[in-house]
Amino acid sequence: MAYDSEVHALRQLLLLQKYGGHVTRKSDRIMNFPDGPYYFVEISSKEGTKYVIEAYGEEARELERETWRI
Repeated sequence: MAYDSEVHALRQLLLLQKYGGHVTRKSDRIMNFPDGPYYFVEISSKEGTKYVIEAYGEEARELERETWRI
């Protein structure tokens, strides 16, 4: 499945919560690398499948906001 953005992917994967999915790891904060800001979120299904969403730049900021909002 294709996603419009990292935030869209996060929202879709969190639908797994309905079936036992949950956020298992995330950056504590935005990390600043030479190429710009970076943020990640790991989501696991109840079967143990892990999904990692990584974002850079402005999308990293949006992903962080959305993750903390949830």
